[in-house]
Amino acid sequence: MPVLEAFNRERFQLVISQPLMEELHLVWNRPRLRERINPSQAIRLEQQLQHRAIWVELVTVPPTCRDPKDLPVLVTAIDGKAEIIVSGDDDLRADDGLRTIMTTYGIRLLGVNSFLEALGEES
Repeated sequence: MPVLEAFNRERFQLVISQPLMEELHLVWNRPRLRERINPSQAIRLEQQLQHRAIWVELVTVPPTCRDPKDLPVLVTAIDGKAEIIVSGDDDLRADDGLRTIMTTYGIRLLGVNSFLEALGEES
């Protein structure tokens, strides 16, 4: 996993909030994902996030978006002063209005491949 490798090599810092950590835990404990994810690797990643990510207290009211479930992602990025949100979620990436609003906060919305390309440019 190139993104995890880049995180482990400290090529970027990750911001996280309690709602995102809870969502992550819930998602990979879904039956269809539990079959594909090694539980010890999931636990290890949770531990890494607990200790290495920048924890953010959420205070900002985020902009509206197509999927209200994405609001914690937006507010975590804003309050964490992130530069990039990396997501495969089209509700985030394909929403041109949201993309414009997020640039006013200095935040770009990128897919995984675009993020990896951006990391390559920083080398």
